[in-house]
Amino acid sequence: MVQSYSVETYSVEDYVTDIRAAVAHNTSDDAITQAIKPLAKRLASNTSWIKDSYREVDEEQGFGLHLLHEEDNHDLAVFVIAWAPGRGLAAHNHKTWAVVAGIEGQEHETNYRRLDDGLKSGFAQLEKTHEETILAGNVVCCMPEDIHSVHNNGAQIAVSLHTYGRHLNYTGRSLFDNETHSETPCIVKITDE
Repeated sequence: MVQSYSVETYSVEDYVTDIRAAVAHNTSDDAITQAIKPLAKRLASNTSWIKDSYREVDEEQGFGLHLLHEEDNHDLAVFVIAWAPGRGLAAHNHKTWAVVAGIEGQEHETNYRRLDDGLKSGFAQLEKTHEETILAGNVVCCMPEDIHSVHNNGAQIAVSLHTYGRHLNYTGRSLFDNETHSETPCIVKITDE
């Protein structure tokens, strides 16, 4: 059962309690993400819990992943991600469900559909299917095999709340290059908070 909190008092700890309940009471990825979506929006709408360090970006990556919570078995990972202006992450999947809520700035998301059957190792051919810019207050969900790219198309650091069914570096996810039609492992640098 999801607890009732006001926006002003809803904390990361409350959020983790509620996402655990959402996962325990739902069986499909779609039902889980739909249950978490309003919770993520609630937490993202009150920025009093945001530390200045959450806006820090790894210059090499072009974004900073700040780990807020992760279960001992690497499930239910919650991050704040800061995206440098003009930077992002090329097309990638997650291999787990995801809920993303905009906090500050803007992130441009491009969705793709895979055209090949995935049987040729290291090869992938993608087709763009949809684009949108995620602003503060917007929440989007991704399924495990969804493929998208993220790019900060604004002039300031973009900050967003990301909740995953499993820590990203433990899913076996992929990074895609649509020009070379390649698929490679996607591992990112994480900052523990």
